[in-house]
Amino acid sequence: MLAGIATDAMASDRINARAAVMIDASTGQVLYEQNANQKLPVASISKLLTVAVIHDELKQRVITADTKVNVSSDVAAIASDPSYSAIGVQAGQAYTVRELLNAAMVKSADGATLALAGADGSNMEEFNLKMDQKAREIGLRNFTIVNPVGLTNGDLKGLKLEQYADNAENAMTANDVARLARYLIQTYPDLLQVTAQRSANFYIAKDKATKAENLNKMLPGDRYAVSGVKIDGLKTGTSAAAGPSFVSTGLYRGHRVITVVLHANGAGGDARFIATQQLYDRLKHMKTEQIALPHWLYRQQVANGTQRTVAVKPHQVSVWGNKTVKNYSLAVKLNCHGRNGKVLAPVGADERIGNLEVASHDVRTVDGEPLTYGLYSSEHVPVGNFWQRLWH
Repeated sequence: MLAGIATDAMASDRINARAAVMIDASTGQVLYEQNANQKLPVASISKLLTVAVIHDELKQRVITADTKVNVSSDVAAIASDPSYSAIGVQAGQAYTVRELLNAAMVKSADGATLALAGADGSNMEEFNLKMDQKAREIGLRNFTIVNPVGLTNGDLKGLKLEQYADNAENAMTANDVARLARYLIQTYPDLLQVTAQRSANFYIAKDKATKAENLNKMLPGDRYAVSGVKIDGLKTGTSAAAGPSFVSTGLYRGHRVITVVLHANGAGGDARFIATQQLYDRLKHMKTEQIALPHWLYRQQVANGTQRTVAVKPHQVSVWGNKTVKNYSLAVKLNCHGRNGKVLAPVGADERIGNLEVASHDVRTVDGEPLTYGLYSSEHVPVGNFWQRLWH
């Protein structure tokens, strides 16, 4: 086991928000948490779950990025309401999935997100069921889904659902938001190219463009950017019940980090960015310990290859903490295409062949599993001939 790991999660001073969590996106290690298991309203952060469902539909070719989506009068009524996060999609107009996704992630446009949720013809109740199923698949544990955007049910005007009270709205725990963000970063990394945009042009109608400014004020060069951290996503959220909230991701010294702030305290919506700065400031006072891995790990057995073993990497892994790591338990899990504990040839150089799992009672992860690191081949091993395969 990893011995004596201590992180800032045990520090006495608190982030100025109702709930907060910070994790390493690659390993899932919890670096800080505060009231992270209480279910709270999350407002437009909900749109990340909507995008996760849409990404599945894109992968399954149910829709494509160029699928045209017609806007109904009910959606347009929300899209044109200046009291909402609006970009002005118009009734009777058709927009591509790509355009609507951009509007949802950069501007947090409510009407565009509602249109996006219906890209495959689903009504809101059907899409809510997809969101619920996706949340469970990801591993979210304590959540409520009312609609794809994060508005209260009553704010949906002609689209509100009778089974919910007018003040009902989406809710998650800070830990669940972190799990959702981590899932998207791992399975849909191209999303960060969308969320990293300072602004994006959106054509409301033919030859009528509007410029949507990103609501994230922590991108490089923005007012709340953090020195030494390159923030490139993910999503803001605000409602009367949720308060100013924000889930971010950024690169710090080669580590991708996820932060979640729910219901930041303080005047104005920028309180969420100030609270997020507090989290990144704590990160800068934390250290990482490099753990040298045992030599038996450096080569893994190969089935059906021209050689019996393949060189693998890494030879060391990094754990956040302020004390020296002395002991640990380690397990190797090869990909499902492995056979009898061996890697199945052919194996490409730098191919991910499985995971390293490092377990400790003193290191927490957001999903309760061991710390997870990618295990990669360091060389190419082609398929062997008949006699080589028989020999193996």
